[in-house]
Amino acid sequence: MPINQPKVSQLCEALREFLEQEVTPAVDDSGLKYKLKIAMNVLAIIARESELGDEFQRLERAELSEYLGADGDNDELNQNLLKHIQSADISASEDKLLAALEQITVAKMAIDNPRYASYLKHL
Repeated sequence: MPINQPKVSQLCEALREFLEQEVTPAVDDSGLKYKLKIAMNVLAIIARESELGDEFQRLERAELSEYLGADGDNDELNQNLLKHIQSADISASEDKLLAALEQITVAKMAIDNPRYASYLKHL
């Protein structure tokens, strides 16, 4: 029996379904219902992050490393990019940079909220 079962995403989905199907209908307070909806959205983000987060990190690192011609972890690469933009070594509107940032942003939207209209447009 695998020790990594159930997955984080499965646990989040089970809790989200419980909140949605059993707790929310039993709550009369609209403020509390709103907070439950927020909690369910957070659980969905955690589930997607657990499934897609490693791939996102690899994509971001690959895109930034290729663009900058440097290596490092994601935080270092982002800081490196920021310094180059602030010092005007590179233009924030450069096509190659915009293409890399678009790839990173689309991958991040898949985690944050795959229902974003901009994300759906890219599919």
